[in-house]
Amino acid sequence: MAIRKFGPVVALLACAAPAFAEAAPKEKEVWITIGSDALEPARASFKEKGLVALPAPALEKGGVAALRVPESQLEKLAEAMHDKLNRCAGFMAHDSEAQARAAVEGTSAPQALASLVSYTLNNSASVNVMLGGVQELNIRNTINSLSTSWTSRRYNQQGGADAATWLKNQWTTIANGRSDVQVAFFTHTSTVSPQPSVIATITGTTHPNEVVVIGGHLDSINTGGSTLSAPGADDDASGVASLTEAFRVAMANGYKPARTVKFMAYAAEEVGLKGSADIAAWHVTNGVNVVGVLQLDMTNFKGSSYDFAMVTDNTNAAQNSFVTSLISTYQSGLTYTNISCGYGCSDHASWHARGFATSMPFEATMSTSNPYIHSANDTLTNSTNSNASNSVKFSKLAVSFLGELAKGATTGNTPPPVDSGGGGGTINTATYDATLKAPRCTAAGAGCDSGSLLNGRGGLGPEVNKPNTINASCTDGASGTYHSDESNDRLKVATTDGTNLAAGKQVTVTATVWAYSASSDTLDLYYTANASSPSWTLIGSYKPSGSGVQTITANYTLPAGANQAIRANFRYQGSAGTCTTGSYDDRDDLIFSVQ
Repeated sequence: MAIRKFGPVVALLACAAPAFAEAAPKEKEVWITIGSDALEPARASFKEKGLVALPAPALEKGGVAALRVPESQLEKLAEAMHDKLNRCAGFMAHDSEAQARAAVEGTSAPQALASLVSYTLNNSASVNVMLGGVQELNIRNTINSLSTSWTSRRYNQQGGADAATWLKNQWTTIANGRSDVQVAFFTHTSTVSPQPSVIATITGTTHPNEVVVIGGHLDSINTGGSTLSAPGADDDASGVASLTEAFRVAMANGYKPARTVKFMAYAAEEVGLKGSADIAAWHVTNGVNVVGVLQLDMTNFKGSSYDFAMVTDNTNAAQNSFVTSLISTYQSGLTYTNISCGYGCSDHASWHARGFATSMPFEATMSTSNPYIHSANDTLTNSTNSNASNSVKFSKLAVSFLGELAKGATTGNTPPPVDSGGGGGTINTATYDATLKAPRCTAAGAGCDSGSLLNGRGGLGPEVNKPNTINASCTDGASGTYHSDESNDRLKVATTDGTNLAAGKQVTVTATVWAYSASSDTLDLYYTANASSPSWTLIGSYKPSGSGVQTITANYTLPAGANQAIRANFRYQGSAGTCTTGSYDDRDDLIFSVQ
C-alpha cells in the first residue's frame, strides 16, 4: 500500500511458441473492482501509451465499478493509477464476475456482522507493562530478515512461500509452547499459491468467540518486472515486524486476552488484496464475530511532520476515534492527521467490504509517502534513520489496541471488565450532530464517549467541527500551541453501575485534558437536562494534577430529560463560567440520550 505503491500486479509468463502453427491461446481475463474516479484517468494513460482501451464497466454503483480486463493489463493499470492520480492502486481482484458484482453492490453500505463493542480505556496496567517491553532492535531484525533473505517475497515465487515458512517458525518460537496459542498457515486458492498467509491465534479467556485482528501483508513486488529485486523493507516488512513485536511482548509478559486475538501476515496483497479477501470471507462464512481489525501497511518511513495518518475511507469512524484515543493516552505528544487513500488501497478494505470494523494508521500523508517502494530501493537503509525507530510507534499502537480492545491482563495484573455491545452496558461513541453542532450519542446506553472528536482546541490541532458547543454558542481561545497549551481532548459520561443512562442514576464524567500548568489551569464541568435549550448547572471546578495529558473525573445525578448534555470549560486562570473569554480557554459539549 501507499501513494507511490503501484498496487495489485500480476506478472504473466510468456507462453512458449508451439512447434506447429496454432492459434495463440486466449489470454486469461480477470474481474476487478475499481474506484469510479480512477476510470477516466486510467483510460487517458492507456491511450497515451497506445494500449488497448479499458472496457466499459459491467456494473457501476456507489463510486465503484466492476469490469473484466486481460491479466497482463493489471500492471499497466496500476502504473496508470500512480502516474495520473499519484495514489494507491485503487482496485481489487476477484475470482469471478459474481464476486466482483457482489463487491460493487455491497460498497454503499456493507452489512455489519459484529456487535459494536464498548470502546473503553481501562487496562492501562497491562498495556503499560507491554509498552515498556517494545524494542526497536527486534523490529529492525525482523525487517532485515524479511527484506534481505530473499530476492523477492512475491506471492507466486518460491521466495514468497519461503518467507511465510520463516515467519511461521519465528511466531512458533515466540509462542513458546503455550497451549492457548496456535500458529498456522492459511492456505489460499490456486490464484494465490504458493504463498500462504500466516496466523497466530491467542484464544480468549472469557470471550473466545469475539475476535480482534491485527494484520499486515507479507508479500513484496517490484513493478519493473517479476525477476527484479523486491526487498519490500517498508512495504510491508515494516508492518509485519511491528505486529510481530506486539505479539512478542504479549507473550513475554504472559498476556492472556479476554477476547481472542489473531495476528495475521497476509499473502498476495499486491495482486488485489487476495490473501486478506480469502481470510475475511472465511470469517463471514464461519460466522466469526470479528469485533475489530487494525491494519499495519508501511510503518517505518516518516514522510511528514505527523506521527500517524489515519485512513478515513473504507474504515470505521467509531473505531478510528478509539485508535486516536489510544495514541493520545498511551503515546502522549505524538500527532496524527486524517487522510483518504482510495478504494482497495490495502488489506483493511477486504474486512471493511465484509462489514467488519477496521482501521489503518499510516506512516505519512498521501503526498509524502515512501518514494522507494515497489523497487529494488525499498531497503532499510532508505527508511527513516536506517533503523526501525518509526515502526516502534506503530508496534506500541498495536499493543495498546490489543490490550484495550481484547482486554485481559499480563502476569500479575487484574483483568478489567469486558463490555460487549448490543443493548444495556454499551458505552456509545458519539458522532457529530450537524443540527446541534456538537458530538452526540443518539442511542441509549450505559454511557456516551466523544472519542477523538474534541481533541485539540479551535484552530489548534486536529479538532474537527470546532467549536463543538451547542449551536456554536461559545468559541475557543485562539492563542497557544496544540498540546503545549490548554485543550479539552475527550469527554465521557457513564453510569457508575453499568446500567443504561436514566433519570436518577449516578454518573461519572471523565474529562481528558491537556494541561499547561497544574496551578494555573482549571476545569469547570456543567450539565443540562435539555440540550436543545440548555440551562447549565455547575457540577464543580477541578484542578489537573500536573501538566500534559490529565484525566479528571466528577460525579452527579442525572435529572429527568431525554436529551441531556455536559459541558467542559477548561480555562487558564480566571473564574468559573460556561463560556469564559480567556485566549487559552476551551469549551466543548457532549450530548447524550437518557431513558
